[in-house]
Amino acid sequence: TRTGAVAKVETEDFEAMRAGRFDPGLVEALMPLGMVVEDLAAERQAVYGMLDEINRLHEGLTVSVIPGLACNLRCVYCYEGSQKGGAAMDDATAGRVVEFLKKRYVEHNRKKLSLDFYGGEPLLYVERILSLGLPLKSFVEERGGEFEITLVTNGSLLSPQVVARLGEVNLTSLKVTVDGPEEVHDRLRPLANGRGSFDIIMKNLAAVRGTVRIRFGGNYTRDTFAAVPELLDLLPGYGMGPDDLGNVQFFPVQQTSDQFANPDFTGGCMTASEEWLAEADSFLRRQVRARGYKSPEIKPSPCMMDVDEGFVVNHNGDLYKCVALIGHEQYRVGSVGDGMQSAAASLQPERWRQEKRCLTCEYLPLCFGGCRFASFQQRGHMVGVDCKRRLYDGVLEEYCLEMAV
Repeated sequence: TRTGAVAKVETEDFEAMRAGRFDPGLVEALMPLGMVVEDLAAERQAVYGMLDEINRLHEGLTVSVIPGLACNLRCVYCYEGSQKGGAAMDDATAGRVVEFLKKRYVEHNRKKLSLDFYGGEPLLYVERILSLGLPLKSFVEERGGEFEITLVTNGSLLSPQVVARLGEVNLTSLKVTVDGPEEVHDRLRPLANGRGSFDIIMKNLAAVRGTVRIRFGGNYTRDTFAAVPELLDLLPGYGMGPDDLGNVQFFPVQQTSDQFANPDFTGGCMTASEEWLAEADSFLRRQVRARGYKSPEIKPSPCMMDVDEGFVVNHNGDLYKCVALIGHEQYRVGSVGDGMQSAAASLQPERWRQEKRCLTCEYLPLCFGGCRFASFQQRGHMVGVDCKRRLYDGVLEEYCLEMAV
């Protein structure tokens, strides 16, 4: 799990290794993959230092930007909930954002700047995206660096014209959420006026396919994941085959219970250890791959909270370490005017080091204590971990067999 490697080993060879009999040729093949190690204690120390090493090697500045909180959909499970509305970044704040990012880019010797625009619905703010992206693109490229933007959009406002305009600031990909076939999606993600959004989004995706990389997927509950194959079977009818989409991935809806939550929604999951999640995850990966679409590899993927040069800029210039935390003042880590503070103690950095079960867990490189936002929703704070052992116990065997063919 530290290297993300997968290998196929004959059963008798594996049983021999478990019994302490090692074939030299097999050992030689498995050691570069990290599956056989000379010193287990050293291996564990390497795992414990992974996040530091990732930060040491990371040369980019990765920033999620929320230009405003207006949205033309009313998703029933939205974690921004009652924060949604007309609040938007003004010109003065936008100027401070640009200057803050320029300063951070230079002072921290970055070589790439990636802006991921989030909402609300970011395509309601195309002019603001351009006003931020154009000066930063020029600034970075004049210094020999790389600049890009990406979008997390509901897809209802997509068009070839919008994609072309955002191409001026190096739009490289967009992530679109569709929660299932029309009946399921429109119930969970209707337009603000109550009408369905499914057909609009799918036709918009068909219109822009081939002009920008599309990451496609959606969210599911215990009651809706079984309907996702019906959505996958509809994709060819909208002209979207495996070559038209990047990774296709679906996620469980996070049940929220904070002050912004919709009190009428109760269909999400509260913890990664819920038994049905492994069944749903395996089922959906099989369905995606059976139709020729790509699903992402399971590999170490650090949370933005653990990436030193990764953070969120809210529409008012406040800084956070996760898009799900905006508005939660106790988790604010600075502003573009005052600068970045040290990660707040309330964020519980490296809390996994306090848990003996984490320190000896073979899944630590995939998890590092799980989602802190989930811990916050469960307990009202981030002390403790959101253990994913039950989930990985349920999905990794099938995943490895699938990948080792």
